[in-house]
Amino acid sequence: MLFHTLYQSNKFIISLLLMVLLTACSSSVTTVSSLLGARIRYDHAQNFEAMQKYNFNPAPDTVKNNPDYRFIQSVGATLAIENTMAAKKIRKERHALPDFRVNYYFVGENGINVGQLNELYSYNLGLAWDDKYGSGAGIANTSHKFSADTFIIDLVSPEGNRLIWRGSVPTSIDRDNSQDKNQELINKAVAVILDSFPPENFFKSLKDAVPE
Repeated sequence: MLFHTLYQSNKFIISLLLMVLLTACSSSVTTVSSLLGARIRYDHAQNFEAMQKYNFNPAPDTVKNNPDYRFIQSVGATLAIENTMAAKKIRKERHALPDFRVNYYFVGENGINVGQLNELYSYNLGLAWDDKYGSGAGIANTSHKFSADTFIIDLVSPEGNRLIWRGSVPTSIDRDNSQDKNQELINKAVAVILDSFPPENFFKSLKDAVPE
């Protein structure tokens, strides 16, 4: 009887430990991007895995003269992107043609919608661009509005200024914060946005699906 009681007790303890372990494992796979509400959209036909070199696009004058853009530059947005790309073994190409170019934008108090942002950079969306932003009402939902204090990173094909990838995340970056605080926040925002870049490559499966 005593042996049976000890067996049942040990069985219960082992089961409890297994449950705790499984819970810990399941929570550990939660991505950092899902925790902070990053929003990622991209062209599923693009071969992202082949992209190893990038450079920044020169910002249009309307962007360069925007005080929100100058502010986000001042808190280290460019360096944060460079450091994150370097950690992913994607190098900055200053001389030859890069595999993709990078734009970034910080949304001020008034917000901006998708159509306005795309027009600001004169993007070509292409046929495969998925920009539904939750509406499910077509390829490009240009009316979706980014909320204030959202940081956005766009990746663009060097041929034809075609938007191929967009990531955005709300931030707590603020002009009233210290420089160190804002640098910490922009580093976190960039890390969250680029956490899943390059995305899973659907290019090969799409190519294989097309008969010779």
